[in-house]
Amino acid sequence: MSVVSFAQITVDETLTTQQLVEDILVNSPCAEVSNFIASTGTDFGDVNGIAAFDGNGSSFPFESGIILSSGNVANAPGPNNTLHSDGGFGWPGDTDLEANTTATNTNNASFIQFDFVPFLEEISFNFIMASEEYNQNFECTFSDAFAFILTDNVTGTVQNLAVLPGTNIPIEVTNIRYAVGAQCGAVNEEFFGQYNFQPIANPAAPSIPAANAPIDFNGQTVSLTAMGPVTPGNDYTIKLVVADETDTAYDISVYLEAGSFDLGNINLGDDILVTDPEAQCEGDILTLDTMVDPAEATFVWLMDDIVIPGETGPTLDVSQTGTYKVEVTYNQGSGCVATDEISVAFLAPPNFDLGDDEDSCYVDPITLDAFPVNYPPAALTYQWFLNGNPIPGETNSTYDATGPGFYEAEVTVQNCTERDGITLGILDDIDFDLGPDQDDCFIIPLILDATPANYNVMDATFEWFLNGTLIAGETDPTLATTGPGEYEAIVTVGGCESTDSIILSLTNDIDVDLGPDTDACFIIPVTLDATPTNYNVMDASFEWSLNGTVIPGETNATLDATGPGLYEVTVTVGFCEEVDSITLSNTNDIAIDLGPDQESCFIVPVILDATPSNYDVNDATFIWSLNGTIIPGETQATLAAIEHGLYEVTVTVGTCEATDSVTISPVNFTVNLGEDLETCFEESTSITATISDFNLLDASFQWFLNGEELVGETMDTISVSVEGTYSVVVTVGDCTATDEVEVSLRENITVTIVEGDFKTCPDAINTLTAVTDEENPTYQWFKNGILLSGETNATLEFELAEDENGLQGFSVVINVGDCIAEDNINVQLYDIGNCAISQGISPNGDGFNDILDLEFLSDRSGGISNFQVYNRHGLLVFEQSNYINEWFGQTDEGDELPTGTYYLIINFNTQDAVYGNQYAAWIYINRDAN
Repeated sequence: MSVVSFAQITVDETLTTQQLVEDILVNSPCAEVSNFIASTGTDFGDVNGIAAFDGNGSSFPFESGIILSSGNVANAPGPNNTLHSDGGFGWPGDTDLEANTTATNTNNASFIQFDFVPFLEEISFNFIMASEEYNQNFECTFSDAFAFILTDNVTGTVQNLAVLPGTNIPIEVTNIRYAVGAQCGAVNEEFFGQYNFQPIANPAAPSIPAANAPIDFNGQTVSLTAMGPVTPGNDYTIKLVVADETDTAYDISVYLEAGSFDLGNINLGDDILVTDPEAQCEGDILTLDTMVDPAEATFVWLMDDIVIPGETGPTLDVSQTGTYKVEVTYNQGSGCVATDEISVAFLAPPNFDLGDDEDSCYVDPITLDAFPVNYPPAALTYQWFLNGNPIPGETNSTYDATGPGFYEAEVTVQNCTERDGITLGILDDIDFDLGPDQDDCFIIPLILDATPANYNVMDATFEWFLNGTLIAGETDPTLATTGPGEYEAIVTVGGCESTDSIILSLTNDIDVDLGPDTDACFIIPVTLDATPTNYNVMDASFEWSLNGTVIPGETNATLDATGPGLYEVTVTVGFCEEVDSITLSNTNDIAIDLGPDQESCFIVPVILDATPSNYDVNDATFIWSLNGTIIPGETQATLAAIEHGLYEVTVTVGTCEATDSVTISPVNFTVNLGEDLETCFEESTSITATISDFNLLDASFQWFLNGEELVGETMDTISVSVEGTYSVVVTVGDCTATDEVEVSLRENITVTIVEGDFKTCPDAINTLTAVTDEENPTYQWFKNGILLSGETNATLEFELAEDENGLQGFSVVINVGDCIAEDNINVQLYDIGNCAISQGISPNGDGFNDILDLEFLSDRSGGISNFQVYNRHGLLVFEQSNYINEWFGQTDEGDELPTGTYYLIINFNTQDAVYGNQYAAWIYINRDAN
């Protein structure tokens, strides 16, 4: 025995009015609600008609919410076993309810009232009306009342939201019902949910057994939505009220869905699972809608908690499975943020494949299978098509095709439909194969087999042809061939036909191989073997030839070849024939190596060795030649070479011959006399010949000066005492080498007279000094080209007489060995011959005594730092720094000074030998002198 139980709702009477509104009905972070008021039977000493409820896993459409009842809410939970008429006449009705509905004389009123400020232009909430008057009788004529009275406290506008959808007619039991027999017809039956008892008079009306009812009321509506326009920011009052009309019997209740009172809530809907009827197919677009005016808020959309870039509108089109969330920030109020999220799953299309197009002979039907691998059978519907037209009655997952055409299957699961097609044609693929073309000698018949691999041979017929002609009587699947030709078989199965052919030729595949061409010296015979590997040698005959001529008597499979040439064999087996040939040549592979070309001076002979490495030297003969001429008597494997040239050897072993050669050249050694030499021959000078690669004891030397042999000079070193080109020829054995060096006098010897050109005073003693880098030179001084006798030191003292005017040339010549160097200077007297400071000038332009020339004094004192002229009044009239000869009786401005006496002050850079640091004296300007 099994027991099936059904869940009923539960009620909670412990919550305050504020809790019922804030925590259950509104339940929104953006709600601004206040002034909570409620009234029910407990306020009048009667039962309680207000409570929270929980669906408790029952079939009731709402998971939770608020109950407003004209009776005792404790009696609201199912099953529907009792008719409730709770409450007495001491529990009054509601005048607001009567003012906004057709109800009169109400009793047992329960209401909740509160104020709120909306953020949207419309509010809404979901509700269900349930009544004991749904009893298959009273719904025709009796109804209690309820209303949702909305008042705009700013404008005073009042409206009832508990009206039939699309109208302003208050909802009553009498205007939402199914037909009740002959008593009354149906009114707005689409809004009626169910009767909570059975049996009922109208079988078409929805109902459940009373024992299964989640609530203890006779009937209920579907979930309805109360909606009303509002002005965002205005203050509103709403009164949610129910009551009995005219009596206290047959209670009414209204169920308000938790969280549905929308003051700005966001509801993207319930999660959409792949099992839900509204689930979309992959590739379709599903629009999520916040139902919020974009002018009233800003929007942020997220998928799997990641912000979706660019999506800032009130709606979002989605096409991927995921969890979507929206964050709505309202402009009204304090910028409240409302959120909601929804999990969306997209249906995968039915995954099936009718397979690749195929052909058939339709001996048996072809079963096409459209069953998807990704859905259970119960979720699917099918429709088959042929050439685009539905096949009547074919709604199964498989279809047996009995003929060609384009077949399609349409598979639907919920909102997803997938289609696949296949083309079936005439097969013409009878699978038989006579095999590739073959060669055969027809020693025994060759069997051809046309048996089809994919059909029963009993269902097939056969025709055989040879070179296009039907072979009479041959109707079996096999044929024994006795000769070459093109054979063809036509195989028929049902309505299909297939043809195959094969060409049989003489095999001529006798596998004989004399091997690759071979070299030999024929010291012993070379055995050639023509034995076929794929035939019995006893069935074969042989014919041998050499260079195109048949060798008489040679009819065996092997032949001993004793010399070079082209050997050929013809092998015959049955009607087949095969020819092979081989060329035998002299090997000429005697391995000899005289080594690389080499250099030698033949201090000792060079031994050349032609001994073959791969033959016995005793089987070889040798012929040696030098520069193309045979060397008489040289027939051994080795040769002692004593001359330069090209050596060649010819080695013969049997009929084979090999040649090798080597060139012996003089050694290209070098001799080095060093760098060219400059010398003055002031001491002994020698040149040494240095040679590479050889011992000096093996060398001889021959010296030359300017091409003339220096007789007797045969050593590696010679002494030199004259300029010229020195060369040497060095001989080692048969090799020679030469070098030369240039010996010349030094040109870089120098001497310098330190003083350079200068002026002097008459009878003044002057000293000249000659300087050179050379060691121990000899000196000789000259004046104006005339040797100064006895002047052979590095210095020269001299005086110039007053009458020695003009340039006087002095020179010095030094000698170092054979080298000479010279330097010279010019000396002259100052223009002021007596080298004295004049006491007067006569600047009249006659070229005599026109200026005060102090060049001698400037040179002697190291320079005149300052030169000043004052007139007799003590006024400075002329001043000059670094003075030499610039004053000719003028002022600083260039004006002529008049004839008269003036005063000089001369300051020196260094102390003058005569005047000290300063000279001062009178000077006379005479412009009257003739």
